[in-house]
Amino acid sequence: MAENSKDPIIRIGRPGDEAGIHEAHMRSIREICVKDHGEEEIKGWGFRTLGTRWQEPLKTGHVWVIELENIIQGYGYIRIFEEDGIAKAHLHGLYITPEVLRKGLGLKLAKLMIAKAKESGAKSISLESSLTAHEFYKKLGFLDTGPLQHSVIAEYPVSNYPMIMAIY
Repeated sequence: MAENSKDPIIRIGRPGDEAGIHEAHMRSIREICVKDHGEEEIKGWGFRTLGTRWQEPLKTGHVWVIELENIIQGYGYIRIFEEDGIAKAHLHGLYITPEVLRKGLGLKLAKLMIAKAKESGAKSISLESSLTAHEFYKKLGFLDTGPLQHSVIAEYPVSNYPMIMAIY
């Protein structure tokens, strides 16, 4: 049976997806995260320019996108690296737009990234969780590694929880 073009798909991100990923990311912050973070926090966080930030990550194969009717509606990105001789991973982002929210796609993206970290031999996955995603990550097995902290993004403070998941 042919796949319905109205069904979202998850695929590996590729060069050329930069603008779509960026737009989905900014929309997720402005339209979903704003409910928990407030207008002041998203002033810088949710209105950044594209720049070149996606060029290198898309070359790694560790970026996935959610596509609906040929429009990117979300992404997940995990970076695998070595520190002190130990393979580790850092989940840099998992953001989705309202069009695909509550369809289980965030969970699918998270599982893909966790599987990639395991496959790469990483012993842990760290992340900084938005207030919006904090409970989601806890349900996946991530643990807080400290209290609520504030990072500065585009000159505005943004609240987040540092978290980690050990991989066995």
